[in-house]
Parts: sequence; C-alpha cells; structure tokens
Amino acid sequence: MKVLDLFCGAGGFSQGFLSPTIKSHLAIDINPYALETFRLNVPEAKILEKDINCLHSSDILKTQGSRPDIILASPPCEEFSKANPESRRTAAERIYSDGTARLLIDAIRLIGDLEPHVFIIENVAAIQNTGGKEIIRREFARAGINDVHFNLVRAHQHGNPSRRLRIFISNLRLKIPMKKPLNVMDTIGDLPPLGLESLFDPNNTFPNHIEIPVSADKEKIISKTRWGRGASQFRVTKTKSLPNWVRLFPNRIATSINGLSRYIHPYENRLLTVREHARLMSYPDTFVFTGPTDNQYNQVGESVPPLISKMIAQEVYEHID
Repeated sequence: MKVLDLFCGAGGFSQGFLSPTIKSHLAIDINPYALETFRLNVPEAKILEKDINCLHSSDILKTQGSRPDIILASPPCEEFSKANPESRRTAAERIYSDGTARLLIDAIRLIGDLEPHVFIIENVAAIQNTGGKEIIRREFARAGINDVHFNLVRAHQHGNPSRRLRIFISNLRLKIPMKKPLNVMDTIGDLPPLGLESLFDPNNTFPNHIEIPVSADKEKIISKTRWGRGASQFRVTKTKSLPNWVRLFPNRIATSINGLSRYIHPYENRLLTVREHARLMSYPDTFVFTGPTDNQYNQVGESVPPLISKMIAQEVYEHID
C-alpha cells in the first residue's frame, strides 16, 4: 500500500500508518522545520516541500509512482479556531476567501483526482458549523465523492492524556476503542526535574526536555499561579481574552495542547518543555523534534496524537483487508 500525507507537519498523523505493508510514504508540507522533523523520524519516507495550493495530482503520481491507497490530510484550521477573532464569520466566508481555510478545497481536489481507497481529513470540529458541513459535502460531490462521514473524536476518551476534540472527515465511519487516559503527573512525572530541582537529578537524556527561560517578572508570576489558573492572557478580541500559561492540575488530564499555548508544570515553577507537551499528546520519547523551540511547540500542538492515529490506522487496515 501507498500512503500520502498532505499538510503532514511533524508526522503525528502518519505515525499510525508506518507498517511493513506500506511500500511508499509521501509526506508534503510547506514548513521546512516540520519536514526536517518528519525526515528525522521517518527516514524511509519521501518528502516534498511544496505549497499544496500549487500542487497537482500529476506531481504526486510522478513522485510516488502510482496512486496512493490512503490519503491523510490536516489542512490549516486557525481560521476556525475559537481563539481566532475571525471565527464568527461563516464557513463560506472563510473557505472561499484568500485565507488558509481555502486549502481544504485543495485537499478535496487532490482526493477526487487520485481516488484513494480511503481518505481522512482532520480538522477542528468547528469547521462543520455555520454551513461548513454542507460546503464540504458539496465540494466532495463536485469531486465525484458522495460517501462522506463526519467522525467526531474526543482524544481523551480514547486514552490521550490531554483533551482534544477533532473531526475526521472520511469515506469511513470510524469507531475507535474507548480507553481511560493517564493524568498529567502519571504522564510526565518520571521526566527529570529542571532548574534548581535538577541539582538533585542531573541525568537528563530525554530529547527536547530543556527548560524554557522566562523573565524574572514572569517567573515571579508563575510561582504564584495556582492549579487551573493562567499566569498570562491571550487577547482574542478587544473584549475577550483566554488564559495562557495555565498551571496544570497534577491529578487530571491536561487541557487541549495547541501550538500557541504554554503550560506551567504542576509542581515546578516553570513552563512545560517540548517533551512534556509531546508526552501529553501521546508521542513516544523516541520521537525527536527539530527546529526553533517555538516551532517545535507548534509541531506538537498542530498534530494528530500518534495514539489516535494508530487506532484510526487499524480501522483503515481492517477496511482495506
């Protein structure tokens, strides 16, 4: 089988589809840092750095040799995020504008051209609101595809240690198994302490587990921040703000991990490291992130949790078999 991963990012969605039965894996994105992470962790994959808006199906056929059996796609979702001040606009205003939301149409275009056995588009659940679902069905119909299912997945209900509600638009109905998640400290508690605490345990061999420096003023605010409260605010509009730099509860699952948010360790007065973010998104410690630190956080927060990817892949394999 052959897999095509559009808007692949660091490769979280691809993680479940790395099996001996996959003969070719093509990953495409425009972010060079994310592609370098993908290349490092999946060296056997073919990598293409290209704007998918300018990508033709013939480019894929030339690179991969033939049509892919499985197409994964995670087009940008910022314009549908609740943290976006433009989120009140209708789906039509966003999808048919000049913004990144239009890339959803390009994903559907390529799926229609390449006719895979299975396609799965991942995005925020809000993409189906304000007419979004009808637009998506209409665009798939224009591409000759009428069997489209909108699968809502709450990652924490399937074992992911952080909350994450996403929609997986596919020609399959996905019924992945339920599983109880670990809480925050059960997930990250065995990682070596950092800062002054590291004097008692100086052995840190975990990749991407490096303390993020903050100013003295911020450090003072962090030290006074209680569980569940934010040490900072992210302004969405003139009248609306969302908490950021939230100190996580030790005995609960984490709130949604995303690229723009940072979190405070439950007990240590510091921000979580990229590795701790990655663990809360079910990445194994063997998965190494590259590039600038802020970009590494984005790579983690913008991805599909590998745990969820593996569950979805199992459904796909059973369908194809």
